[in-house]
Amino acid sequence: MAGSQPGVCAVSSFSDPILAARVEAIRQLAGGISDRVAVMDREFNVVYANSAAWTDHESGEAGAHHAKCYEAFAHRTDPCGTCPATKVFESPDVRSVSCGAEGDGAACGMHQAFPLVASEGQVASMLVLFTPLSKPALRPALQVPDDLPAPMVREHLGDLIGRSAAMQQLFDMIALVAESQATVLIQGESGTGKELVAKTIHRLSDRRDKPFVVVDCGSLPETLLESELFGHMKGSFTGATANKRGLFEEADGGTIFLDEIADTTSTFQAKLLRVLQEGEVKRVGGNQPIKVDVRVVSATNKDLSELVKAKAFRQDLYYRLAVLPLFLPSLRERREDIPLLVDHFVVASCKRHRQPPRAVSSNVMQALSEAAWPGNVRELQHYIERAVVTTTGPDLTCGDIVALGSKAPEEGLRIVVRDAVSLTERTRIVEALRKTGGNRLRAAKLLKISRAGLYNKLREYGLQ
Repeated sequence: MAGSQPGVCAVSSFSDPILAARVEAIRQLAGGISDRVAVMDREFNVVYANSAAWTDHESGEAGAHHAKCYEAFAHRTDPCGTCPATKVFESPDVRSVSCGAEGDGAACGMHQAFPLVASEGQVASMLVLFTPLSKPALRPALQVPDDLPAPMVREHLGDLIGRSAAMQQLFDMIALVAESQATVLIQGESGTGKELVAKTIHRLSDRRDKPFVVVDCGSLPETLLESELFGHMKGSFTGATANKRGLFEEADGGTIFLDEIADTTSTFQAKLLRVLQEGEVKRVGGNQPIKVDVRVVSATNKDLSELVKAKAFRQDLYYRLAVLPLFLPSLRERREDIPLLVDHFVVASCKRHRQPPRAVSSNVMQALSEAAWPGNVRELQHYIERAVVTTTGPDLTCGDIVALGSKAPEEGLRIVVRDAVSLTERTRIVEALRKTGGNRLRAAKLLKISRAGLYNKLREYGLQ
């Protein structure tokens, strides 16, 4: 590891400016925290590790010789074998890896690994979060007491709710990125709670007492969007009867949330890129630059990397926005959170509509947990609220749920057929993975689909 202190970032190792910027952002946010954080390249060289990451608390000079992760964190002279974290390099579809999810965590104590993408779109290195030093993953040779308390599982982070592994990963990443000043890109399907994540990041940051400004980029035409964000001068266009401050100026010192950023034009993207690069705006019709101190958090339900490849989104802006990318899981990928969400929404809906508390029976909860929810958490929330408002009695019964969710016969038949096809496909995938011992490349060949196609199916059916 380069440098004379643990935690020194070997940015010089990266000729790629985007990757260097991402590692620098990680260094800034991880330098003063007690969580153990490191960045490794594809050859498992330690490019950066914060002070808390060093398992033996050595001095900087003693730690400087730790070039490989297995030397620095597992105290081995030889590689550990097949590291679960290598999955982040296998496909661009892999968004994170839970290294200890299989039961026997990595010898070095890796907990999660996240890909770090360079300018050309390839995964060049990975961000690794470790378990705390007191956890048994770092002491494989010691006898672990049977009564060792289980790791704490958070059910809430701000207004975000979830006990699932996917949400625990998201909570960890939000806590990490909140204190940095780097831009954040939130990606996820509609209804997964992207604005809620942005608010949580703002509330956990040192900007919490400053404005949080929301802009729906998809709902405004280009000319109006530019005027809203950057402001305008009197007489700059018809209807501009006075000078107007833009939302970037209104958000000075705080956070601006640009929702549906993928729906903007290339002309607007070029102007937004200048704001990010220079830290200043120019009002429409004005020539005087105005300095602003604003953290930009953006969101989209589209795959921006694919839009970049299709030249439908500026590559340079994408890498400016995605210094710290976050991926929100769909509700289908976190079904174990549905009972927790249902209970929360029932209580909130009863209180909002001034109704007595309502209970949810076990058969109703099972039906809700097994539903498709293409609209994700937002759809579930609206569904529960509709049930509370339009039904009576102390319980939400299965009949209430069926009545609210009833479909026309033709639509119901299509759903049955679709579900049957999905079940058959899922079964074939599971069988192929069993035959190949979990080897995804061989399983894809056996199924006669591409490896990327298999990864998409694994994510779709919750087989990650």
